[in-house]
Amino acid sequence: MKRLSFLLLVALAACGRPAEPQLLTLMSYNVGVFSKYQESSMPGVAQLIRDNGAAYVALNELDSCNRRHGTYQLQELAEALGGWNYQFASAFPYAGGAYGNGVVTDRRITGRYKLALPKGDGSEPRSVAVVETQECVFGSVHLDYRSQDAALAQMKTVNDWFTKVYGGAKKPVFLCGDFNVTPDSEVIAEALTCWTLLSDDGFTHSTTNPRHCIDYIFSLKDAKQVEVESCEVLTEGTADLSDHFPVKLTVKF
Repeated sequence: MKRLSFLLLVALAACGRPAEPQLLTLMSYNVGVFSKYQESSMPGVAQLIRDNGAAYVALNELDSCNRRHGTYQLQELAEALGGWNYQFASAFPYAGGAYGNGVVTDRRITGRYKLALPKGDGSEPRSVAVVETQECVFGSVHLDYRSQDAALAQMKTVNDWFTKVYGGAKKPVFLCGDFNVTPDSEVIAEALTCWTLLSDDGFTHSTTNPRHCIDYIFSLKDAKQVEVESCEVLTEGTADLSDHFPVKLTVKF
């Protein structure tokens, strides 16, 4: 009886103890089909992901089995990371294959989406790759660079879809990627109607002449909230991997 009472007291004490905060490291990276300055920067990118402890990585500018690169680049990266899970979203057909965005994660994926974004006049079609796991929802987006009107229409589509599908979510919802606009743009103003900007305004483009912040990480306002633990634009040792610097963000929730 004494042992039972003791175990009951321990259990009650544990129930009253606040849960330990969870830390999660995210990364957003436009990798430039892994061939901006090297024949293949994939080994360097994979090592960078490992070294920084990222659990989720949003990737822009990926080739899939086309004549420019005959491999499925996202799958190849996932294998280089030791068999990570992944999701690819084709933005448009290219050279007999496809070109688009992706996500890699070391977590088990429980849901997958590919969101097609509208094509504006004189612009390119775009896409969002989305994965859901037990702990969060994570999306990778790349908005149009030719036309801010097209990018704005794409951002509105993103807002509508995420609000409809994940509004009220009991887990954090993240959106990462190359938005091709600066923080003072109308596109970012539109994003901020539904999203909280988590990353800072450090320059992410270009790696040869850093002058612009165009890569961001957001969280959906109408979902579980997170606290930023740290944010960093990774400039050391990355200038020859792509024409963008990666953004690394650690959140607590």
